[in-house]
Amino acid sequence: MYLREHPYSYRIRRTEAQYRESALAQGQIAVNSILRDWIKGQLIAIECGVLSFEQVFLPFQITHDGRTVAERADQLGLLSAGEAR
Repeated sequence: MYLREHPYSYRIRRTEAQYRESALAQGQIAVNSILRDWIKGQLIAIECGVLSFEQVFLPFQITHDGRTVAERADQLGLLSAGEAR
């Protein structure tokens, strides 16, 4: 997306390959920062009691048959035992 919005031009003081490489490196830094901030936010919500660990992380884990771990745990009744404690 960045390269579509900021295409290479003759005014850039690098070769096109160097420009693309630096754009990719910057994108990888941005993705890691966004992921880190999202996880921190989710952990803060868990610590404050707004969300449970299961609500935050289980919906993103997929079982071999394509269902989420939360759906499978609900089917087996695994989470209801933990909530009773």
